[in-house]
Amino acid sequence: MTRAREGRWLAGVCAGLARQRNLPPASVRIVFALAGLAGGIGVLAYLACWLIIPSESESAESNGDGNGAGPPVVRGIVVLAQLCAACVGLATLSAVGAAGAIFGFGWIVLAIAAAILVGVLATWPRVGPGWALLPVAALVLPAFAMNVGGIRVAAQTADVVQAPRSVALLPHEGYRSGLGSLMVDLRRTAIPATGNLTLRIDAGLRRTIVALPADRCIFVDLHYDVVPFAAQLVSVLTGRHRPYSIVTLFGTPQFARAGEAGNVPGPTPAKAPVLTIDFHSGGGGLYVRDYPNTIDPQHQPDWPGYPVSLEPRPYVAGMSRAVARQEIDGWLLRRRVQSASAALVNRLLPGPCGPGLTQPAESSAGTSGPVTGSFIPQPPQPPQPPQPLVVRP
Repeated sequence: MTRAREGRWLAGVCAGLARQRNLPPASVRIVFALAGLAGGIGVLAYLACWLIIPSESESAESNGDGNGAGPPVVRGIVVLAQLCAACVGLATLSAVGAAGAIFGFGWIVLAIAAAILVGVLATWPRVGPGWALLPVAALVLPAFAMNVGGIRVAAQTADVVQAPRSVALLPHEGYRSGLGSLMVDLRRTAIPATGNLTLRIDAGLRRTIVALPADRCIFVDLHYDVVPFAAQLVSVLTGRHRPYSIVTLFGTPQFARAGEAGNVPGPTPAKAPVLTIDFHSGGGGLYVRDYPNTIDPQHQPDWPGYPVSLEPRPYVAGMSRAVARQEIDGWLLRRRVQSASAALVNRLLPGPCGPGLTQPAESSAGTSGPVTGSFIPQPPQPPQPPQPLVVRP
């Protein structure tokens, strides 16, 4: 097949195709024109044919006879297109194999690989064994790597809310999530006054929320770990250079980096239930705290916020007295609003179990083993007297 030199309008694509198929050139041109109205597909197809199909002059020069006889030349753009198509196909097969293993459909991947292998054996005389076995390797090797890494994600894409009415309805194997978020709502769960409860969560790549009641004290003992490969994959997709999963317990975040595990125990209570959370993450974060019934944790997981530093007193040296007074007055107004907001957040942040929590001590750099920390309740601090306002000209 070549592009015609005689009777062409632009590049000779339509005339060459019409001659090859014994069709009128006008009908081929009409097909390209109609396809061009369908989102420009006809224009792209015409350009692709222009690049791939050689012209009559190129075919004649390649054969050296000047009349175009013999097989047409294989252009470099054709070889490049075949190479790109092969790479895309192998990458697609690798993604299918890895996704099948992650979501628990490894047997389907094995069946597809077996079918490809049977097809290769059936066409062995015509297809080279090395090239034919590439699709099998592209399917099997990523799936094998996922199985060795122990990466499992539930086949779930929608956001799921679990709200058991009693602790007896908590599944012994725990809850699982995949590509969608998970919220375990315990605000209306009949929780006993004392005793130990265990909640197991095998999370995927999205956020997990454990909502506790805001009107009673429930001590939390949190154990978490992060899967290294899944966390690194998330870091590549999100652009993070150091993958981590944020685990937040009553407003205090833990940065669980890939390959690390941690234990965040609370104080041992005397007359309150203890909720032990065993959290396994494939890259998603975790929020655990009390939420009022008027708050939707899925839309406000950071409620009531995080402690922030108040705005410092502005530096007014060198200003005129009027300008300095204006700056100080504006700062005082903002300071009152910030102080009221900070007082509200600090009062609600620790939850109903204690007046306040402090950040756990970070592990030293280079230390192997699990990262541990404790949330220690602190007594309330007395309010500090306001500093006198001094304005200098």
